[in-house]
Amino acid sequence: MAPVKPLRLKSERAEKSAGALASVNPCVEVIVDSGVYHLDNTFSYLVPQSLSATCFVGSRIQVPFNGRELEAIVVKRSGNDSAVGFKVISKVITPFPVASEQSLQLILEVARHWAAHPYDVIRSAIPPRVAAVDKKEWSQETSLPKNQRAVIEYLQFPPHENPYLVLSKYLADSKGKGSILIVVPDSRAIERFLKLLPDAIVLDSQLDRTDRYENYLRAKYGAENIIVGTRSAIFADVCDLSRIIVIDEGSESFYEPRTPGWNVRDVALIRSELNDLPLTFLGYSPSAEIGAMIETGTVAYRNHAARLHVDSFQPEFAELLPGKVIKEIRGALHKGPVLVIAPRKGYAQGIQCSKCRNIALCACGGKYVKESEVSDLECTLCGEKNGDWSCSWCQNRNQFLVSRGSSRFAHEIGRAITGVPIASSEGDHILDDGSITNGIVIATPGAAPFAVTGYSAVVFLESESLLSQADIRAQERARNIFFSHSALVAHDGKILLIINHENPLVGSLASWKPSLLLQKDLRDRVETALPPSTFALSIDAQVSESAALVQGFEQARKDARLPSATRILGPSLLKGGLHRILVLVPRDSSLVLTELVHEFQRRRSASGKSLLSMRIEPYSLSR
Repeated sequence: MAPVKPLRLKSERAEKSAGALASVNPCVEVIVDSGVYHLDNTFSYLVPQSLSATCFVGSRIQVPFNGRELEAIVVKRSGNDSAVGFKVISKVITPFPVASEQSLQLILEVARHWAAHPYDVIRSAIPPRVAAVDKKEWSQETSLPKNQRAVIEYLQFPPHENPYLVLSKYLADSKGKGSILIVVPDSRAIERFLKLLPDAIVLDSQLDRTDRYENYLRAKYGAENIIVGTRSAIFADVCDLSRIIVIDEGSESFYEPRTPGWNVRDVALIRSELNDLPLTFLGYSPSAEIGAMIETGTVAYRNHAARLHVDSFQPEFAELLPGKVIKEIRGALHKGPVLVIAPRKGYAQGIQCSKCRNIALCACGGKYVKESEVSDLECTLCGEKNGDWSCSWCQNRNQFLVSRGSSRFAHEIGRAITGVPIASSEGDHILDDGSITNGIVIATPGAAPFAVTGYSAVVFLESESLLSQADIRAQERARNIFFSHSALVAHDGKILLIINHENPLVGSLASWKPSLLLQKDLRDRVETALPPSTFALSIDAQVSESAALVQGFEQARKDARLPSATRILGPSLLKGGLHRILVLVPRDSSLVLTELVHEFQRRRSASGKSLLSMRIEPYSLSR
């Protein structure tokens, strides 16, 4: 990677337009939606007197740019004696600000942190304009004075209680201190929240365009509101914001899948620091990143003291339900419903020959799955069904089902425990909260409904499989699955784990202390120099480019443009034929790496090359 020098781009200049300019602060700096990566700096324009009264910091405007009329956002307005000859803005699109100075500062900081064009962040932060909504009257409320310290804390949810009821009680203690922004992982969480606080303002991508934009402006121009939303709501511009609350901050749903790939947790931390805002994370088990901050004292940790009845049952012959656990389930069914957590949905996610254990593959090379007991095998790649399968190696026609899913578990449990109603909750068919009062519910992680009085028993099938996935986030996800679903048990209920008796998960759940597992995970990350102890960048590149990129990073390390402790892993081949390269640097050198790749991307863009697909601090490093 050759040394790169900062680009020096000039503002567009033209002959002074006819017509008088604004008598006060005639110059504006704007971010232009150019669609060009390397044109990510601000540009200067002049404001005509006719538009001066409606052109504010945060206003949407239209400007001439390279022969086109493009949308822009005003980030600064001032007097400038050297502004003679600048182009004049064409139009004010919104006669009121859609973003405040603080909101714009956050957007620019996020763009810098994730090496992005600011407008890529603006598209997430500010909903698209709807003209009919703009015509309504929007007047800015006075911000409330701050009377709180900007404490960052992690509060653990207690077991046996509805977490949304716990949250509503927590909000009641903050009433009268300003608006509160709550960010949740998905729309289902919003629905649960609205049952308790139906007057909250919702910011969700599932809303239609008009409702989303109007709710955004209601949040911006209102006061004493509770705003609840999904991922992009973390940018909501709220005039009297007094606290940010993030629920289940380690959720993969909080990672923006599109470029630039920011995540809610880190944006919330940046916003808390910039605006001196109190920040609360609520959940059952903290992520590795928050766990590391708890250990250093950056985040205050408030756990909930509790004791749960946890029993472990170790399979002897790879059976789904050891004999003793069946007895426990039958006993629990006399007290109330039983929840069974299955690690996967479907019937069977893998098929083998029962004789030679050869994997069943379609002619196209894809693996076969089975959706139900009576369904044909179906290819995961081309979708073709095969009702007459035979092993390509030994011609045996009998199938062995591996990676059993929830439907298969329901079938096997129904045979082991007869005469009991069994309901499934998974995928697009998720049961409503409170709809189950007896029988067995088999649910995949995240799809379990709340029972009115709690479950008499919560059973975790194939617990080892949740803990033994290859992904770096496997332990973190497993902790959250075990704790969040164990919390659904009744006060006198039991947690039944199909797992080795010696597994530390048993003691961790019984004492309601995820820290017993988290601390080991963090030590392993430090010993292997993996995030969060280091700062990570992943790049997916064409095979023809990968060797040159690795060489460039190695040269940057030799030239001291990257720290000597930089680790360059790969390239490794991805399924799509691309190569993945991982670059890991000490966390205090994160800005050095970000600025290097940002400038490299800008050079590629300026020379007409396609941008590299890269993720800064990705959710997962695995292929």
